[in-house]
Amino acid sequence: MSAVMDLRQLQLFRRIVAEGSFSRAAAALGIAQPALSRQVRALEEELGLRLLHRNGRGVIPTEEGRRFAEAVSPVLDDLDRIREEAMAAQGVARGRLRVAMPPSVAAALGPALLRHLRAEMPGVELNLREGFTGTIHEWLTRGEVDIAVLNPMRRSAAVKIEPLYDAHLFLVHRAGDPQVAPLLTPEGEIALADVAHLPLLLPGRHHGVRREIEAAFSAARLVAAKIEDVDTLSGVKQMVAEGLGCTLFAWDAVSLEIEAGRLSAARVCAPVLLHGFVLATSPEASPAARAVVRFLREEVRRRIGDGRLRGSLN
Repeated sequence: MSAVMDLRQLQLFRRIVAEGSFSRAAAALGIAQPALSRQVRALEEELGLRLLHRNGRGVIPTEEGRRFAEAVSPVLDDLDRIREEAMAAQGVARGRLRVAMPPSVAAALGPALLRHLRAEMPGVELNLREGFTGTIHEWLTRGEVDIAVLNPMRRSAAVKIEPLYDAHLFLVHRAGDPQVAPLLTPEGEIALADVAHLPLLLPGRHHGVRREIEAAFSAARLVAAKIEDVDTLSGVKQMVAEGLGCTLFAWDAVSLEIEAGRLSAARVCAPVLLHGFVLATSPEASPAARAVVRFLREEVRRRIGDGRLRGSLN
């Protein structure tokens, strides 16, 4: 069996483990599932190991398969990076790029990023994930994403950090909420002291935005009347729409619900609350990753300049 075929088997095996399913891996790779199964069987026979357990829900690696995947993954990553750099030297960016963003940033920048890649970097395959900062930081430190937008309160010596922007935070509430209406200023804003009196549904304390909000309360010598932890974006928006409480988000996380009339938002003032975002990459970022970082910085600058993004450059 050729060395090229051996490398292909390793790549296929890694993708199956990542997808947790032969069918999903076959669809993602664009090859027939029986051919994929044959490649894995050939790899198992060559190694003399059973690498995967097959069940009704998909596949999971055996203990030997897990250790093998952990061993070959860094080698395959190095080979991918070498290939991408060689292509970049010829003016062509290729490869799979894994990007993670918080919900508000994904809503604001995700469509623009996809359009840019399709038009300018068609050889790059985008995998865009959404999560709160705490979760994204875990993905980043485990090497599961190449580029992360996250809160600056999360730091790691293993990643490169650069500023992106500060988003204004808004009190998000049910449209026409009688608790909120009397508290609004003539400009439609709300003071932080009044926010503290409302029942709040916020991400847990391991998330950056929660720590920023609590730090703002502490600096203003305020104590929130009630905070309940809700670590799901769709869930908290539904709870707020049903009048179970309010939350604090950047505008873009709830803009569609505001346009539909399900939710309303008031910018927090006295003091203004800012939720900072930074771009994080590994020190060995690929040429494609560096190009996407440049695009994201430029897109943020454009959107803040024309008012589509409610925040300021940091």
